[in-house]
Amino acid sequence: MRKQWFITFALGFLLLGTALVHTPNAAAQNQTGTEQKGDQEYQHDFIKQDEMDRLLKEGHSKKDILKAAHIAKYADKNIDEVLKTYKEKGSWEETAQHYGLDLEKMKKDCHEKKEKFLQEHKDDVIDEVAEYTGKTEEEINGWVNNGVPLRFIVAGAAMAKASGKDLSEIVQMKQDGKSFKEIMEGLGVNKEKMHQEMKTLMKKIKEDIKD
Repeated sequence: MRKQWFITFALGFLLLGTALVHTPNAAAQNQTGTEQKGDQEYQHDFIKQDEMDRLLKEGHSKKDILKAAHIAKYADKNIDEVLKTYKEKGSWEETAQHYGLDLEKMKKDCHEKKEKFLQEHKDDVIDEVAEYTGKTEEEINGWVNNGVPLRFIVAGAAMAKASGKDLSEIVQMKQDGKSFKEIMEGLGVNKEKMHQEMKTLMKKIKEDIKD
């Protein structure tokens, strides 16, 4: 059970990416019909669907629920309590600090755990990324051997699909010193499309690892 939770948590946090940054309070944000539909389709094993639905109905955004869920896991707190604290504090940095957490350290720690986890299942991950992008396993292994993190390659594969670019172009930008955020902004990647592509790829990876 613990292994299965970690698989979901690791891959789920990869989907969340670098979203744990300061954002306006969710109550001040308007939800479009498309976003609400996306919320209803969104599922994570680390937060039950009925709980997700309940929080969405209460007016919380999908992103805020996911951020709160991760902080709640790290702090061993109830997600409602974390969301209440966020509403009072107005930023995720201060919310994390309230529970004795360093948001940057938390993200760094999670990145390291994700990379370790993906490396432990390297063959399965590379196999799925190769099939998803049309690249060869040898090419992907070459990037990994040249120091490109496997978690970047996974996220880069989703970005390549969302932007219509070849994964090799995304990797080259990384090797040229650009950050993930800079690459996304430079390509004008639609975040919702990126999110959907990441969901699709992670589902394939998760199913392969479980097998």
